[in-house]
Amino acid sequence: MSERLDELVTQKITAAPTDPCLWWRGDWWSCGAFGEMIEESEKNLRESGFSVGQRLALLLPNSPILLASCIAAWRLGGSVVPVNPQLRSSSLRDYLRKVDVFGAIVSEEEAGLASELDRVGIPASSASLNDAAPPIEGGKGEPDDTSEIAVLFQTAGVSGNPKAVPITHRGILAILSSILELVPAINEDDVILNAIPNYHSLGFVVGGALPLAFGMPQVTLPSFMPPKTALAAIRSAEVTIIPAVPMMLSVLLGGERSASPLSRLKMVFYGGGKLTPGVAERAREFFGVELLEGYGLTEASSVLAVTPDESATKPGSSGRILPCFDAQVRDEEGNALPFGAEGRLWIRGEPLAKGYYRSPEISAERFKDGWFDAQDIVRIDEEGYITIVSPAVDVITVGGVSVYPAEIEAVLREHPDVEDAAVIGVTGGIKGESIRAFVVLSEGAGMRPRDLISYCRTKLPNYKVPRSIEFLPELPKNSLGNVMKKELRGV
Repeated sequence: MSERLDELVTQKITAAPTDPCLWWRGDWWSCGAFGEMIEESEKNLRESGFSVGQRLALLLPNSPILLASCIAAWRLGGSVVPVNPQLRSSSLRDYLRKVDVFGAIVSEEEAGLASELDRVGIPASSASLNDAAPPIEGGKGEPDDTSEIAVLFQTAGVSGNPKAVPITHRGILAILSSILELVPAINEDDVILNAIPNYHSLGFVVGGALPLAFGMPQVTLPSFMPPKTALAAIRSAEVTIIPAVPMMLSVLLGGERSASPLSRLKMVFYGGGKLTPGVAERAREFFGVELLEGYGLTEASSVLAVTPDESATKPGSSGRILPCFDAQVRDEEGNALPFGAEGRLWIRGEPLAKGYYRSPEISAERFKDGWFDAQDIVRIDEEGYITIVSPAVDVITVGGVSVYPAEIEAVLREHPDVEDAAVIGVTGGIKGESIRAFVVLSEGAGMRPRDLISYCRTKLPNYKVPRSIEFLPELPKNSLGNVMKKELRGV
């Protein structure tokens, strides 16, 4: 098998030019039609001066132009930098400058953004989502001395400061091959939904790259909103596999009041956070299939673990670690711990980034001797199943003792009157931090904060019990469904 994504995709679309490749806005595009779009995109980028080792920013929703631009850039030996097109701030400009992009492509609906970037010295062009990548005038950017990098993903990580994570062609292909090895039910007859934003590593790798690289048709949606439109596309194109994040499933469930058959659907794979018990139950009923949980890190090319099938589901687990990774659980001194012990996750393997892009000092803090310190607190059993005790970014120190909000949130969500919950640490007091919870009650629930605190006392040690609880109509979440705890700290 080829070690480059562009070569593998080219082989697939050339071998079967009349086969369906992309479902877009109600119509199937053939492999041949998509191949022509790639060739025109490559021609335009080459004539613009884009070449080996340069980086092309893509501020686009999921679309044919985004996918074609990726493959065209790879054919020319460059890499792509997918970025959320909704970002509007100096941080966006700073990030694009930091990554030193050749130029940027935006949707014609965002032509004002292209002009804005041009004014600050970042060459940009706009085009229809149905068209090939346009020429970019004035492209620049110091090239890298390698063509191995396929994509640079943006991540904030535990520091909160945006960093670029360079992922290689071989890394993504190792992930994809491992997924197919661990989940044998996925095959070339499947139709995969590509609706998770492709600026997110999970959406890019599983929704976009997987079907292209292995010759599976994909249903490309610029958004999973509105949900009725997304569900209509899923039915019309006979989607068999839905990769999702929790928010996406919640939105889709709100698109219809009653379930109607999704005739060919056989798998819903989700990652990027935990489902609330209520959403999980409704999703199983609505979709008529088991929900297979996964876990990943941007630094690990998006996916680190998946649940192989319904029969292999383990309560509390986020799936089995892919065969392309080695994983260890270590204590704070760096000593490896036995199976079942709780500690920090360290990983290594082909898909792992070698460091943050052009950031040697920050890289040295996390990447050591071929291993990466994920900083998540986890348990791994003898079969390789991983349980997330607490994400790295979420630790509260109470009286010198580490408290992991995920544990408290899980207890709160177990209450029948609780729909969702988030826990933060509040600075102040003799113990350093106190625990504060924000709770979304189920419809019609008549709970009081003190009732829920009393409930927590029956489930948790005293030092883990929230000292205050505030009810909210909903939790603030980003486009991927992750709770924005920074906003909660201002409540």
